[in-house]
Amino acid sequence: MRRFLVSAALTALCASAAFPAQFGLDPAGGRDSVYFRSPAKLEFIQGVTSNIEGYFSFDSGTVASPVAGRLRVDLRTLKTGIETRDGHMRDRHLHTDQYPYAYFELLSVSGLPANLAAGESYTASADGYFYIHGVKRLMTADLEVVTHGDQSQVERLQIRAQFDIKLDDYHIDRPKALFLKLAETIAVEVIFSGYNDLEASSFDLPAWPEIR
Repeated sequence: MRRFLVSAALTALCASAAFPAQFGLDPAGGRDSVYFRSPAKLEFIQGVTSNIEGYFSFDSGTVASPVAGRLRVDLRTLKTGIETRDGHMRDRHLHTDQYPYAYFELLSVSGLPANLAAGESYTASADGYFYIHGVKRLMTADLEVVTHGDQSQVERLQIRAQFDIKLDDYHIDRPKALFLKLAETIAVEVIFSGYNDLEASSFDLPAWPEIR
């Protein structure tokens, strides 16, 4: 009888406890997007790609617990609507032959409630490292989070992240021909969904130096 009670107690504890869940992106889905927007005075330029992969993990029952995550974007697939400009952007600005990817390494999230419920919307902020052009820099992104699932489990998270980067901070030059057409500060918007039943992509972060 005692053994039965102990077993039942452990079963109940495991059923009620929240465990870290990993949410993987679906790179084959084609629904995730990354936008790089340059609102310069003479011209508005927008680059977009759906080539994004990665994962993030956290305990949906205790959001204060540690979080982790990695995203990788293939910069070689960015399109601005003009093929010649795309080639110049890859070859002369981003040097994608040497640095083909941009990365985001999630370190922490703030502003979410203690427990996430399915079918709700939240605003929050995320701190992490943004990697591009051979260097990384600590930054903060504004988040909009929409949860999907049932009362017992959050099955999908739909996330919209926004942040700005200064090209000079990442040693990205603006050639004279585009100096007035390419803004010094680029607005980045990332829209993606993570699924808790999807295996996450595996990739390493580059050992690029941190700049401040």
